[in-house]
Amino acid sequence: MAVNRRKRRRSKNFPISSHRKKTAKPEKQTIADTVTAWLSAHRPVFLFLLIFGVLMGLFYAFALFTPFYERHFPYYLGFNARLSGYILGFLGQDITVLGTSISSPAFSITVKQGCDAIEPTALFICAVLAFPSPFSKKIAGIVAGTLLLAILNIVRIVTLFVVGTYLPSVFELMHVDVWQGLFIFLAILFWVFWLLWTEKSQVLRQNP
Repeated sequence: MAVNRRKRRRSKNFPISSHRKKTAKPEKQTIADTVTAWLSAHRPVFLFLLIFGVLMGLFYAFALFTPFYERHFPYYLGFNARLSGYILGFLGQDITVLGTSISSPAFSITVKQGCDAIEPTALFICAVLAFPSPFSKKIAGIVAGTLLLAILNIVRIVTLFVVGTYLPSVFELMHVDVWQGLFIFLAILFWVFWLLWTEKSQVLRQNP
């Protein structure tokens, strides 16, 4: 009986850890694996930025280095000047339009490159084209956004002329700081509205 008790005591004194199975430690994720996983998760964003950058680069290459743009672009500026002059005349201003210049006895401006809404419009169009969506939605968005930005550009020319006539001290502020930044903001805002409209249309189509 004494021997059996000693055996029992010895068996109780064995360390508990010897009876447990060792669990495998999780492998540490390397920096390369982390970066690869992050890039894979954000692949649509990088693809959008890549396509957008390429399209904007093509636009600037076309605008700066092609004779077609230089040859026909003044006609568009002249159209903006004539339409703005017509609206100013309707508002009671004594307006004379010559080429791209709008003048009155009190003030005159010239519609030049940068006052044409071409760059904000190109920004909007390239963003629409770079986003993955049905082609019909892209065409509708491009047409609507381009028309809105063109109308707003006429509003800009008219308001700048009125400001220059009655408040010449704030003309540069309105011309450089307010309207240029506002146009970029509006181009991005129109793209966001188009994006929301596109996503909503797709959801309604999937869940009629």
